[in-house]
Amino acid sequence: MTTGSPSTLGLQVEVLDVDLDPEWCALVSQQARTLAGMLQRFQTAVAGVPDRPDALQHKTLRLQALAAEAERVLTAQAQGQVSLERELVELRALVTDLSTRPAALAARVRTLESAIEVLHANLAIARQYLATLFPQEP
Repeated sequence: MTTGSPSTLGLQVEVLDVDLDPEWCALVSQQARTLAGMLQRFQTAVAGVPDRPDALQHKTLRLQALAAEAERVLTAQAQGQVSLERELVELRALVTDLSTRPAALAARVRTLESAIEVLHANLAIARQYLATLFPQEP
């Protein structure tokens, strides 16, 4: 399995069907590039662990350490989205509570929903890819 560009992994570098501000476009694109780079580094590290029988314990420990580091990175990425989700909740409340400019607020809610959906999808794809690199033993 070879990585390289975000699209090779199925990561989305843009939000389709929504006209996003440049900041949102940059956020989604940067996340996809960061995840692709991280996955490439982990793939290279896994490939570099020796497959010799005498190195089995070292290989197991190295792979466990790599898997733990990958999970820490993905968790940090997910935690970074919490503020976006909070803003989305607040905007949803505003849309239902305010009678002024509801169309603009509704558009802002749709924008946040779309961006968050792509960010979550990218994290899910990265987790799936890591699961192939670090399969769980029964």
